Amino acid sequence: MLIQVLCCVLGRLGLGPKPEPPPAPPPPAPPAGKQNVVILGGGVAGVATAFWLTAPQQNNRFKVTLYTQGWRLGGKCASGRNESQSNRIEEHGLHLLMGCYQNAFATIRSCYETWHRPAGHPFKTWRDAFLPQRNVTLMEQDGPGAPSAWMPWEFSDFVQLPGEPGDPLPLTPSATAADLIQANITNGTVPPFRAQVATPGRSMEHLILHMIDLLRTLDVPSHLAPHYQMALGKLHEAMVSPATAHVPDVLESLEAVNRELAILTQQPLSVTVPGMAAHFMLNSAWPSSRAANLASIGLAIGYGYLRDILGQGDDQGEAAYDALNDQDFREWLASCWASQAALDSAPIRALYDLAFAFVDGDASTLENGSMAAGVALRFACEVAFGYRNAPLWRMAAGTGDTVFVPFYEVLRERGVDIRFFHRVTELRPTADGSRVGEIDLSRQAETIDGEPYRPLVDAGSLKAWPNQPDWNQLVDGALLKAQNTDFESSFCTTSVGAVALKAGADYDLAILAIPPAVLEKVAAPLAAVSPHWQTAISRSCSVATAAMQLWMRDSMPDLGWPYGPAVLSAYAEPYDSWGDMSAVIPYEGWPAATAPKSLAYFCGCMKLPPTGPVDPATMLQLAQTNENAWLADNIRFLWEQVPAPANWGMTGAEIARYDRANFEGSELYVQTPAGDNVASRFSSNRSAGFSNLYVVGDWTKTRFSGGCFESAVESAMLAANALGDFPPLAEIKTT
Repeated sequence: MLIQVLCCVLGRLGLGPKPEPPPAPPPPAPPAGKQNVVILGGGVAGVATAFWLTAPQQNNRFKVTLYTQGWRLGGKCASGRNESQSNRIEEHGLHLLMGCYQNAFATIRSCYETWHRPAGHPFKTWRDAFLPQRNVTLMEQDGPGAPSAWMPWEFSDFVQLPGEPGDPLPLTPSATAADLIQANITNGTVPPFRAQVATPGRSMEHLILHMIDLLRTLDVPSHLAPHYQMALGKLHEAMVSPATAHVPDVLESLEAVNRELAILTQQPLSVTVPGMAAHFMLNSAWPSSRAANLASIGLAIGYGYLRDILGQGDDQGEAAYDALNDQDFREWLASCWASQAALDSAPIRALYDLAFAFVDGDASTLENGSMAAGVALRFACEVAFGYRNAPLWRMAAGTGDTVFVPFYEVLRERGVDIRFFHRVTELRPTADGSRVGEIDLSRQAETIDGEPYRPLVDAGSLKAWPNQPDWNQLVDGALLKAQNTDFESSFCTTSVGAVALKAGADYDLAILAIPPAVLEKVAAPLAAVSPHWQTAISRSCSVATAAMQLWMRDSMPDLGWPYGPAVLSAYAEPYDSWGDMSAVIPYEGWPAATAPKSLAYFCGCMKLPPTGPVDPATMLQLAQTNENAWLADNIRFLWEQVPAPANWGMTGAEIARYDRANFEGSELYVQTPAGDNVASRFSSNRSAGFSNLYVVGDWTKTRFSGGCFESAVESAMLAANALGDFPPLAEIKTT
């Protein structure tokens, strides 16, 4: 008896021999007539797929089990609350949604309509959780001095365009580009020309018309103005009457004007400030070269669209865009006569920064950038001219609070079995190579009571995800915590047993929502028998990123930033992008007397060290070294009143900091380089090389085919449609 008691005590202390854990139960058999679906991965794509497969319109056709590593949903978009630091929000990076993210907002809005929130919840609708952002700042190194000083390029107030992101398709063509054009004609700012409302099937022509309207507001030197306006008029006519357009004549006019703009880049140009019909306010304080660069980029886009897309005929469809993807976007613009100054300017650099589009994470020069031209053309036009309401949307709290808490609670209410602490280790095909026959997972932890893990915590008025597991729910939780166990890291080998899922018995369909850098290992048996898998994995490209959050004592105006809530890009590397996220502070838990008055998120590409270890401790130290050097050299150009960073601790200017190196396979940002990357991707609306396997995520082929929230959600909607005819294809924006 004494020996039994001692063994029990030692076991509780983690010192005695541990019995083999019982095997994890397989997913329950679905009711008659249901298909048993397993979703592997709890990021944006996996969660969105589960949401659409369990929509009421699916008539309860699917029994869905979702497996995810660690203690939370979200993947690269996960956020966590740090209880020891006033419940501050810790993110993987700067997460913003674009106003052109039609599928993402349609899905989020549908979730919010379904979500049963408690009385008094601060997010009564999706509009409470997502805040329109109309101010955008780019940084250009064109100020005085040698080398030239950094100067802000302020787009102070993007106009509110019709509709809301996620409104049903198609958008009613009222107050479209043609209406804005007509408004300018009425105001006397644009010479009259024929305006036609573009139909939904010709939405890119609609965007080009909008761009032409903006280009007409630039006032170029008098000797060039007639040719400039004439070229824009010809381009407009080609957009609205492509069958009768004299394409060679239009191209010749656009080329001639762009040649003149290249010559005039450094010469005086004025910029008019148009009325309220303008897309954004053009600041007359800009250096003159900026207006020339904007004009050059716009004319080049029009030239290339007419030559390579519209000029190919309607029967070409997506093939015309796909044909451009072998070229880098800047290379393509150069072939369309964009000036070198325009190709190096802040608007172009911002596009590459936004997409982390640099080979091996080396963002020191744009020459190292690579973006597939067809994808980049569509993305750039939609972001700049095709948004609804506002070009950008910030989240009122953490990404986990505003996105993944609602999804989690809706999915649980619908009966989705969400199994945390499960890491996929291998997928194997059947002997004949026709299906995925077996899926192996490692069970990372188990709960003390054997009940499903309860992931959410209270964070003031919100439910939230913590930045670490609730150790009290886990077997050996105290020991796991003492060992700094990170279930989300690939370096974590903690396991309490294996789970083996077999086709036919445990699942009918498998949906893979795991990043390609992870699949390179776990899907190796599939690639061994599937040429498509070999190509898709080998052509996929991902990059490490770094992120920094700064909670500051003073407000942004007191720090010296005069332009209001900022979203900024095209700045000094490696932290080239910055967002003012001060609006989330009220949803954190800071004591009133010591609460920060501002919060800034910074992010950018991160180069891996050429030699030495690449592990969590080394990479975090490298990120911290990089950010300290960057702050010392660059923060004064943004915050002119802030003390030198070396004195922040002494002066109390900095209240808290969170830094992160996203270098592991599940954290890497998916790129879209020039070449055959896009052509090699899987499409989520059909099985992925094996009859019972579908692949979703931002590495699949979508209209943007890029590492973004929109691509992940679009792929999820396509997969759900392929399996259950819902959502209807007509409601998914794919072109």
